[in-house]
Amino acid sequence: MAEKSEKRAVKRVFIDADTGKQIKEQTVITDARDVATRVEVKNVVAGEEVGNKRTIAIVLWIVAIIFEVLAIMAVMQSSPLYDKFPGNPLIWMIAFLVADLICVIIAGQLWKKANHIDPPSEKNAVEFFMKSQLGAILSVVAFLPFIILTLLDKDADKRTKYIAIGVAVVAMLIGGGTSADFNPVSSEDLQAMQANAIELGDGTVYWTEHGTVYHLNPNCHHIINSANIYTGDAAAAYEHGLTRPCKDCARADGNETIKAMAEAGTVTEEGEEAETDAAA
Repeated sequence: MAEKSEKRAVKRVFIDADTGKQIKEQTVITDARDVATRVEVKNVVAGEEVGNKRTIAIVLWIVAIIFEVLAIMAVMQSSPLYDKFPGNPLIWMIAFLVADLICVIIAGQLWKKANHIDPPSEKNAVEFFMKSQLGAILSVVAFLPFIILTLLDKDADKRTKYIAIGVAVVAMLIGGGTSADFNPVSSEDLQAMQANAIELGDGTVYWTEHGTVYHLNPNCHHIINSANIYTGDAAAAYEHGLTRPCKDCARADGNETIKAMAEAGTVTEEGEEAETDAAA
C-alpha cells in the first residue's frame, strides 16, 4: 500500500485587521492588565471614528428626506414646484428617489459600521432595537410618506401612480434590506468576547477571510493551512461579522495552554469543518 503523501506546507501571512498591513512578527502579551490597557486605548481612538460615522449618517438621512420631499413636489400637481423643473416631472421624481436611496444606503452602512465598533447596550430592549435597526427604520421614513401621499393624490393619473409607487417600494426594500442589521451584538456581548479572548489567550484573536468563527490560537488545526490570517482583538473580529469563538480554541485552559499550542502547533480533536484560504 502506497504511503500517504506529505501535505505541502503553506506559507502563512498574518495581517493586522486594523491597518490591513502584513505583520512580520507575532507579539504575545500575556499580562491581562497590558491587554486591557491596549483595548482601552483602542476604544478611545475608535470613539472619534464612531462619532464621525454616526454624524455623517445622520446628515445623509436628513438629505435623503429632503430628496423625498423634492420627489413628492415634483410629481404632485398641487405642489408649488410641480412643472417648474425642465422636462418630464416623472423623470425628476425617479431621479430624486434614486438620490434618496443612495443617501439611505450609505447612511445605513456607516451606522452599522459604527455599531460594530461601539454596539448599543441591551439593558433596554427598545433602545437596543432602535439603535441597532435605526438604518432600516429611517429607510422606511425616507420612502413611506412618499408612497402614502402618492396613493392619496387624486390628481395624479394611474400610470404615474403605478410607476411612482413601484419605484418607491423597490427603493424602500433595497434601502431597508441593506441597512438592517440581521445579527446585532450588544455592548455586553462584545465585552464578554473581549474578556474571553483575554482569559483564554493573550487578547488577540485570529480569523480567515471566509471563516465563520474567530480563533484564540494561531496554530489551531482549522486555520493551520490557511495562507492569509487576520489578527486583532475581539472588537476587530466583530467588525468583520465574527461573533463566535472556535469550539476547539475555546476548550483551551488559559495562557499557558494557548502558548504551548502555538509553539507546538498541536492538533486538537476534530470538531468543525476546516477553514481554508490555502495558497495555490
